[in-house]
Formats: sequence, structure tokens, C-alpha cells
Amino acid sequence: MHVRLRFLASALALALLAACEPEPTPVPLDFTSPGTAQDMVGRLITAAASSDVIMVEVQSNEVAVSVRKDSGPETYAYRDGQIGQVETDLWYVDQASFDVSDFDISDVGALFRAAAGASGSAVNQRLQIVDYSGGKVMMTVSTNPESRAVFFTADGQLLETLDFGTPGGIARGLAEVSGASVYAIGIDSKLGVWADSASDDETIRRHRMAAVPVTTTATQGKPPGKPFSSSIVSAAAIWSIVSRHPGQDWSVEITATDKGVLMRFHFGDTEFTTTLAGKLVES
Repeated sequence: MHVRLRFLASALALALLAACEPEPTPVPLDFTSPGTAQDMVGRLITAAASSDVIMVEVQSNEVAVSVRKDSGPETYAYRDGQIGQVETDLWYVDQASFDVSDFDISDVGALFRAAAGASGSAVNQRLQIVDYSGGKVMMTVSTNPESRAVFFTADGQLLETLDFGTPGGIARGLAEVSGASVYAIGIDSKLGVWADSASDDETIRRHRMAAVPVTTTATQGKPPGKPFSSSIVSAAAIWSIVSRHPGQDWSVEITATDKGVLMRFHFGDTEFTTTLAGKLVES
């Protein structure tokens, strides 16, 4: 009888000791390791019960996915070893949704290293996939405190930085902003290249800066002037003028006039107008 009582007392003590022991702290995942972020994003989409994704965020130890629901955006995250819905201040304002599989996040660590090399900072890095401008979904890596956002293509390559002091940079910028029909095209050696087109009663401006992808803005009212085909604008003709003024900041604006489509150049205090072929036009 005494042996049985001692056994019961020992079992009770062990049970009480086990109940008092703290739960083991979850081992944090490292989402910079190949495959881990990609796998967690898939698990969060499953938890959200929606593939209508409007934002993905990845940090070294956290992942969040925001999806569009009838009641508004919902965000699901992996934090402190747990997967679940979290509070969000994200508002749905017609952001484009996207298929996560279109973006290569198989090695977030490699993206972070490339971004650090480009920006000069690796502090508190955060990868984000979201509608950047005008329905264009981009992948970026930023830091906190902010250095500068580094942009990646969907396949994980650094966004090409355009040099508007070269014929290739001018040509690439024109190709990225120009639609079939435009009302004006502008290039500034410091600010990049832009093109205005019309949509209903709005002016749509697409603007490409050197290290920033195309942004799209809309303003009320159609643009002034007449439309013309962007295909008649030649980067080589523009460069033939620019190359005669080495080392100078410059800009050009191209519009349709009563004399045809003309290019108005500025080099410091000097202004002049040429044809699309680069022939000087008398004022």
C-alpha cells in the first residue's frame, strides 16, 4: 500500500512539473534560405482560401500574403511560429491581383544580396510584390531605414538602369513608355522619358526614370494638340542632336504642330526646334 501511494505521489509530481514547464519556443524559420519563402507563401494562400493575391511581403523571419475578398482585403501571415489571419491597414483601391507563381522567389536570400549590392544597405530588408503603378505588378526590395527601393523583374533579375546619355538608353526608354498613338513625348537627361496618350476624357502619362520602372498617372481632360504615331520618333535622330553637346544636361519635347511633328530641344539656355530627322527649323 505504501509503495502504491509513493508511486501515485511521484506520478502526480511529474504531471504537475510537466504542466508548469513553459511551452518550447518555436524555432524561427529563415526565409532567406532557398525554397522556404516560396513554400510559406503557398501555405498562406491555402490558409487564406483565396488565390486572388494583391500583395506578398517577405522578411527574413516573417511572411505575409494579402488577398482580395468580397468584404475587403485580408492578410494572412507567418509570425512567431504561427500561421493565421492578422490585422491589416491595407485598403483595396483597384490594385491588380497576380499569380505568385509568375514571380521567382525561390531564393529570397539571393534577391536580398543583389538588392544590398545595388542600394548599399542590407538593414531590415523586405521583399514586396504588389501593384506598383497603373496595374503593373513589380517585385521590390527595400530597407528600414530606407535607402532606396531596388526593383526586380518577375524572373528575379535587377531592373535595367537606363542611361539617357546613350542612344540605347533613349531607345529603351521610348519603347517602354510609348503606345501606338501619343500626343507628346518628352526626354530629360536627369528625369527620364515620358509620353502622353488619351483615354476617354483623361490624359495618361507613362514615365520611366533611370532606375525606376514605368509609372502611370491620369489627369482629367484630354491632352492638347493632335495625336501622332510614336513609331515615327527615332532615338538615333535624337542622339544625333544630343551627341553634339557632350556633357550638357538636355531635354526635348516632341509634339504635333502645324508644321508637322517637331522636336524642341533645350541645352541650358539654348533652345531650338528640329524636324524628326534632326533638321533645324526656323522659329
